[in-house]
Amino acid sequence: MTTIAEIISQAGGALHKRDLRRLGATDRHLTAAVRLGQVRRPRRGWYTTFGLRDPRYIALRVGGRLTGMSALVASADPWRWSRRQPPVTVSVPRNASRLRRMRDVRVVYDPPGVQDRGNAWSVHAFDALARAVLDAPFEEAVAVLRWAEASELFTPDQAAEVVSSLPNDARRIHEWVDDGYASFTECIAGTRLKLADFTIETQADVNERQAIDFVVNDVVGLEIDGRQFHESTFESDRTKDLAIAVEGRVPIRASYNMVKEIWPRVEAAIVSAITMHRRGGHDARGENGGATRRAACKPIRTRGKRPWRIAPTPRRSEVAAFCAQSADPP
Repeated sequence: MTTIAEIISQAGGALHKRDLRRLGATDRHLTAAVRLGQVRRPRRGWYTTFGLRDPRYIALRVGGRLTGMSALVASADPWRWSRRQPPVTVSVPRNASRLRRMRDVRVVYDPPGVQDRGNAWSVHAFDALARAVLDAPFEEAVAVLRWAEASELFTPDQAAEVVSSLPNDARRIHEWVDDGYASFTECIAGTRLKLADFTIETQADVNERQAIDFVVNDVVGLEIDGRQFHESTFESDRTKDLAIAVEGRVPIRASYNMVKEIWPRVEAAIVSAITMHRRGGHDARGENGGATRRAACKPIRTRGKRPWRIAPTPRRSEVAAFCAQSADPP
């Protein structure tokens, strides 16, 4: 005989009482399952198999569903700094009432379109990604968007659709996403380099068999190591460093912890290497040309509900006028 807990688990971990009744459950069955600890009732009418500290249980208890990064973490494995659970963000309808306020839980009021899709405990991945992009610090927002493009959860077209659904002053974030970023750490480093006005080339060929994570101002070959040290790749990494030097660039290698904890020192080392290169009479071509990647417009930090904004895309007439002013005279 199928138990109440099995029915709920097969449905994704949470069901409303009316759905359980349609499946043949009675009030006596539900009461017994709760008393035996097989299921929990986070809120009147709702039954779940999630634990008390599970963000999905917390969202149900508040009276809504997970959204933003907390929803993505519950259903996938997005790029982020830590494996710890992010702060719980709960989506509720704009006319929601009788919500349970809980410590360290953020409640956001979403329009009907968001409420019409998703499952019992989470908004749709499309809406969760849009919320995560808007809520995160800028460099992390770029990283989660790049993760979406590379993940199986979204197609590139769906990720682009998420960008088009953002507020007008956030859509230009796509200019900062580079398909050469292969990890969260690389994405953070690349965004910081662009913010500091360096010009970069991603995944540049070296030694005809390997690729450099970043060529900075055509001078520095910057390699970003992952969270864990891999002894098996030590020799090949050092060989790549030699190849970078042989090609006339300065090899610099930064670990995950260096990017996270002491990035200013990494940046200072890059500046020092570029400065010494100039003194040596070499041409730092990346500063004025060459194969470079740089975002067109920088984000602006804000003190409001959102941590960043970007100037909206200018109209075609404005772009034409700017180009006319910038053109060299005949």
